[in-house]
Amino acid sequence: MLRALRVSDLAIIDEIELILEPGFNVVTGETGAGKSILLQALDLALGGRPDVDLVRTGADEAVVEALFSEVPPAAREPLTAAGLAAADELVLRRVIAAGGRTRAYVNGQLTSLQVLRELAPHLLRVYGQDEHQALRRVESHRELLDAVGGLASTVEEMRRRHARLAAARQAFDEREAGQRAACERQELLRFQLGELAAAKLVAGEQEALAVERRRLVHAEKLGALAGAAERGLYSGEGAAVDAIGRALAALREAERIDPAVEAVRALLDGVGAELEEAGAQLGRYLRALAPDPARLAEVEDRLALLARLARQHGGAGGDALIAKRDALAVELAAAGEVDEALAALRAEAEAAERDARDWAKRLSVERRKAASALERSLVAELRRLALEGARFQVRFSEGGEGRSLGPTGRDEIEFWLSTNPGEDFRPLARVASGGELSRIMLALKTLSAAADEGAALIFDEVDAGVGGAVAEVVGRKLRQLGRRRQVLSVTHLPVIAAFAEHHVLVTKRVVGGRTLSSAQALSASERVTELARMLGGAKLTPEARQHAEELLHTAAAAARGGGPTP
Repeated sequence: MLRALRVSDLAIIDEIELILEPGFNVVTGETGAGKSILLQALDLALGGRPDVDLVRTGADEAVVEALFSEVPPAAREPLTAAGLAAADELVLRRVIAAGGRTRAYVNGQLTSLQVLRELAPHLLRVYGQDEHQALRRVESHRELLDAVGGLASTVEEMRRRHARLAAARQAFDEREAGQRAACERQELLRFQLGELAAAKLVAGEQEALAVERRRLVHAEKLGALAGAAERGLYSGEGAAVDAIGRALAALREAERIDPAVEAVRALLDGVGAELEEAGAQLGRYLRALAPDPARLAEVEDRLALLARLARQHGGAGGDALIAKRDALAVELAAAGEVDEALAALRAEAEAAERDARDWAKRLSVERRKAASALERSLVAELRRLALEGARFQVRFSEGGEGRSLGPTGRDEIEFWLSTNPGEDFRPLARVASGGELSRIMLALKTLSAAADEGAALIFDEVDAGVGGAVAEVVGRKLRQLGRRRQVLSVTHLPVIAAFAEHHVLVTKRVVGGRTLSSAQALSASERVTELARMLGGAKLTPEARQHAEELLHTAAAAARGGGPTP
């Protein structure tokens, strides 16, 4: 239960201390007086994100403190997990510096915002003024059914199982993609290795073929040049060999006379022998040099093949291709043909899918049970909210096993409504008026609140779109709800405010050129004045005061007379 809220230096609030009581509390005030800021302060105390410019102009920091008593047992778990002492009373304190940094405290101990956020649902349930519009979004109907049916833990388990399924599928898909890439790589390796192996590469072949090609291309020119050299050395008229022979004959004769010429004769002997060998080699060269177009074509084809292979393998030619071939063979031998982990991942994904589908079936069964109970209980609630002839259905879309499995199961749910006897059911999102939506949402929140034992209920203008007799039944409903829970309602409707057991007025005034907001608990006579203002505006007429007194008298009589407790 929220017992006190103290706010300082927040927006237009200088300092406010709000004391709340058990039962039905109401907060009223003119538009812009600061009611919404009080709710924003509560949100901050429970870990909400502050606006950048929320600190009051000129202040160094804003402070929000909220005192809760009769703390429910469910709130003790996050306290214990954070190393904080569990107590029957909690003081939550949030400090917001002008620069945007914040600090959080629980019972005077510094803590994290996460702790405040984990405590929040166990301490307060806030229902906003536009929340009934969520009924116009069909996708919200499943969430509302789950909340009313108390299926939060079952849905959370569904989310966990679906997350495990998604993770298992992703791991399998990634591994499978990796194996496909590995298989594609192996195919490429086999192709490249086969091509290089078929080429029957030989070390030094490319260089040798290049030399042979030049010889074949220039065979005629080489023949003419080599022939002229051979004739000059050996076979032609006046060849060098003949001249050397004649010189040797002369030197041998001279040597018999003078041994001093022996050295020269020996030199010429060697030269003559080398000239004869050179002539013989040139003769053999000329005989082998005949043009061979067929061989030239073979050489050019082989060189073209080697050049293409070099381009395909990064420009590496010659012996580098042989090294590439050997490296491909080593890589292919090391590559595994089958990824054994893939089979295990497949099995894991299939098991996770079975678990998720089994839980989705269980969740669907629980939802259908909750839907049957909701159809009965909501109609009873709507009767108490002046929708006596209303009928309500929860419909599940067809699809069953074939429907895509998501984090919240596979159910698609829509609320259908018939507001008058004899009328067919129609989709609630399309046929309900604003006032009907407000009452339906109030009834749903009343039912779902039963599962939130201990949490105070705050309704921020949840009565939007209703008035007159309907506002009276809404007020009665909030009063009845306050018998079991602390209820705080921010409202502009005097009929609803009249049903409150405790009334707080929020006002603002200008002091010294600064706007200040304040809050005060109203006495019985002050309540008459405030209700008269809500009825008649700024000018308080005797008629407005009389009407206000009648509202209070009627509400008190209705409360004493009782009626069905929600």
